[in-house]
Amino acid sequence: MCLVQPCSLALPPRLPHFIFIMVDDQGYGDIGYHGSDIHTPVLDRLAAEGVKLENYYVQPICSPSRSQLMTGRYQIHTGLQHSIIHPRQPLCLPPDIPTPPEHLWHLGFCRPSCLPTGRGFQSFLGTLTGSGDHFSYQSCDGAEACGFDLHDGDRPAWEMAGNYSTLLLKQFLKRHDPHTPLFLYLSLQATHAPLQVPDHFLHLYDSQYNRLRRHYAAMLSCLDSGVAQVVQELKTQELYENSVLIYSSDNGGQPLSGGSNWTLRGGKGTYWEGGIRTVGFVHSPLLKKKGIVSRALIHVSDWYPTLLGLAGARQSHHGLDGHDVWGSISEGLPCPPPWRGMEPLAGPRRG
Repeated sequence: MCLVQPCSLALPPRLPHFIFIMVDDQGYGDIGYHGSDIHTPVLDRLAAEGVKLENYYVQPICSPSRSQLMTGRYQIHTGLQHSIIHPRQPLCLPPDIPTPPEHLWHLGFCRPSCLPTGRGFQSFLGTLTGSGDHFSYQSCDGAEACGFDLHDGDRPAWEMAGNYSTLLLKQFLKRHDPHTPLFLYLSLQATHAPLQVPDHFLHLYDSQYNRLRRHYAAMLSCLDSGVAQVVQELKTQELYENSVLIYSSDNGGQPLSGGSNWTLRGGKGTYWEGGIRTVGFVHSPLLKKKGIVSRALIHVSDWYPTLLGLAGARQSHHGLDGHDVWGSISEGLPCPPPWRGMEPLAGPRRG
């Protein structure tokens, strides 16, 4: 699914533009700079020119990871620790928990107040369910409940059917005022099943892999091309020099759908490293140190306070599980301790 959710923050000029790209089910081993033979030259270059996050953790499935991104709180504090939110479940991210004006797929849509435009976004283009067709946008919750799921704001975007979901990336950048701070959240269905991709990307792997791996690899190459278009549009619209681009997968890859988490054990849905340690990097002209690898312990819940800090927002960190880690990313400063703000238990010392 492609979920393009921008928000113009009501803040003074010259504060950073944020572009957060959340990929669905990309495996730890499925990027060029981790040794993959899948073609991801743009992602490799952006990561090489920025900061690669090599000790970066998420949750093993999507709704918990995405809720932590939006709230800075572990999923046990939002009630989203169990599984994804299915299309016919009357659930969503609790409305009393503040978000950095945004909302995303798999956090519910059962009421208008749960929709992206009800949670702070000024504009929304995308899908509200998961696992839909990447071209027709038909989505089913079991055989008996199917429908069209591509929305522009609160209306069905029938006219956009046929466009491939991953390439609906830069629609809003063309009309954004570069002097107004922007939050653009790109929540992509790639590389989640169904494994579908335009044929010219599939031909890159004509002589490689089995069918699942071939389609999965082609989807990542298509995603790589789409990110290149976004970066070019940022430069064209004079947004790039004052932007922070963050790239993350929501969980580990699904081997049954072509993903690979090598050299880690396990995959999506598990608490082994292959399910929760994932691809992540930051690319920005605003980084003080570039072209480095960060070993700082960073969790998806840390993005909420980090983005608010960069935006100059005065936000109480009371009740948050995440930490502002921009100093660790940009300057290589020590990261918060492993117990993430909790007091360690007292006990006898060893030695």
